[in-house]
Amino acid sequence: MAASEYVPTPTEVIAAWIPHDARWGQQARAAARLGITPLRQYVTGLIADYRDGDQELTDEFDRQSIDAVVQDLNEGAGMRFVRWDAVHDAMLVPDRSGLW
Repeated sequence: MAASEYVPTPTEVIAAWIPHDARWGQQARAAARLGITPLRQYVTGLIADYRDGDQELTDEFDRQSIDAVVQDLNEGAGMRFVRWDAVHDAMLVPDRSGLW
């Protein structure tokens, strides 16, 4: 990585990814409406355990997508530095259609 290349923070990685991913965005929004802890648990399950709620992710493309997010997180110091309050706020902004 070049010295001048910007590395997004773990919070930026999660907040930019999960609200816009059609596969998991709706479930993440539902978790966010329940609070920060359910949102953190849902996203952590996706990333750490390849689990969408109680369903294991078996599709290779889904797993590769998660692996790409993990790589971005690791470049920015990892999951332990995610500010879940900021991710929560990003999840509660209605999408462009106005639907949740």
